Amino acid sequence: MTELLFGAAGLIFLGYIVGKLFKKFNPFLMVFGAIIILSFYPVFMQMEYRDLATVCFVVGIILNFEQPVTKFKYWISDLFGTLSFRRARAGYVADIEQQKEQAEAELYRQKQEVEEELRRQKQQAEQDIERQRREAEEAIRREAENLKREQERTRSNRKNSQSNQDYSRQENTQDGQNQSHSNGADSGHLNPQYFPDACEILGKGQGCSLKEYKIAYMQLIKLYHPDKIASLSGTRKAQAENEAKLINAAWDTIKKKLR
Repeated sequence: MTELLFGAAGLIFLGYIVGKLFKKFNPFLMVFGAIIILSFYPVFMQMEYRDLATVCFVVGIILNFEQPVTKFKYWISDLFGTLSFRRARAGYVADIEQQKEQAEAELYRQKQEVEEELRRQKQQAEQDIERQRREAEEAIRREAENLKREQERTRSNRKNSQSNQDYSRQENTQDGQNQSHSNGADSGHLNPQYFPDACEILGKGQGCSLKEYKIAYMQLIKLYHPDKIASLSGTRKAQAENEAKLINAAWDTIKKKLR
């Protein structure tokens, strides 16, 4: 055992000397170191513990370097650090790619939502325009119908006015009846649905009470009772019926206004 320890120490020292010669790469020293190795090689090949001798010799060479263990540890740390850095960089690149894909997917989704919102707003605007167009057309149609009815009502009132004036001249037989009939006949050009005209049709002003309007209405409508106009000819009878309708319409307007 003692011989083994001394042999190991000698091999370490020999390795240290050889490493010292080769450390600075001086050609002369390197030649001297090579001579030592060649001279020791036959002895080395005859050793029983050749592997152990090789380890001791290499350890002696390593001892030429300052803090070999520390430097070896640093070298190992640098190696693992480099591997970790590469692995981290690969993971970072993968994360960047994943984030890029997610960002692109999010931008595409937002683009789809914006396009969908624009399409919805466009459809809503088109529907609103179409609805407004239909409402405008309907309003124009109603105005046209109202104008047409108003024109027809005006023509009808004019015809009734002319007919009532003719009938008034033909039926002017009694003083009381002439006065009442004159009030009704002049009302042909008036609108019975308009309160001031309705009052004028009944021969009254606008400040009278409902009772006074009723009395005037009863006096006028008696003149056109079916029994009284039954003996009239066809034209005169039609004129009397129109006058009665006009008086009734005026009375309805006054009742609605004063009740």
